[in-house]
Amino acid sequence: MPELFSVSEAAAIAEVSAETIRTALEKKSVSPSSKQKTGKAVRYQFSVGDVLYMKVLVEFPFALSKEDKQSLAKILSRGNRTAARWSREGANLVYRSGDVLVSVECKVFRQKVARNLAAFRWGRRRIVSSPDVLGGEPVFRGTRIPVRHVASLFRKGVSEKEIAEDFPALSSRDLAYAHLFSRLGEKPGRPRKRLVLRRRLRT
Repeated sequence: MPELFSVSEAAAIAEVSAETIRTALEKKSVSPSSKQKTGKAVRYQFSVGDVLYMKVLVEFPFALSKEDKQSLAKILSRGNRTAARWSREGANLVYRSGDVLVSVECKVFRQKVARNLAAFRWGRRRIVSSPDVLGGEPVFRGTRIPVRHVASLFRKGVSEKEIAEDFPALSSRDLAYAHLFSRLGEKPGRPRKRLVLRRRLRT
C-alpha cells in the first residue's frame, strides 16, 4: 500500500504552507492520490511524488500554464519520463519549447524532501503516548520529553545546538523530527535555496 500524507503532513515535508496546498487544490493545480468524503468534509491524501511536485511547483520562478502543470505532475507525481514539453534527465527536469531548452535543477529539492520524509518516518516510530506518562502527552520513547515542547522551541527560533544541550537524551534524528513537527499547521515560509534554471539553445 503506498505511503500517503495529509495536507498538513505534506506541507511540513515539502516545507510549504498548508494554505498553499489548499489553494492549489481549489485551482486544481495538484491532484491528490486519494480523496475521501466524510459528511461535508473532504480529506485529501498525497503520495511522495505529490509532495515533491508541490515543492517544485511552489519554488518555480515563473508562472506555468495549466497544461504545463499537469504535464509536470505526470513526471514528478506519477513517475513518467516524458510528458508534453517536459522530460526527466537524472534528478533534473528539462522544458522544451521550439529551439529553447530550459534545464531545471531540482536535485536539492529531491534531497530536502527525502530528508524530511526520513525524519517523518522516524518520528512515527519514535513518538509514543501512554496515560501513565504526562497524562498521555506524546513523548519521545523512553523519555518524558513532550514532542510539542521541543517543537515549540524550534518555532521560537531556539537553535538546534541549544536544544540538543538542554535535552541530551534526544538524538539528531529526534531533533530533526521535532523540527519537522514544528511546521505542522504552521506557515514555514520559503527556503533560502531556489530553483536553478539554465537556458540552452538547441543545436
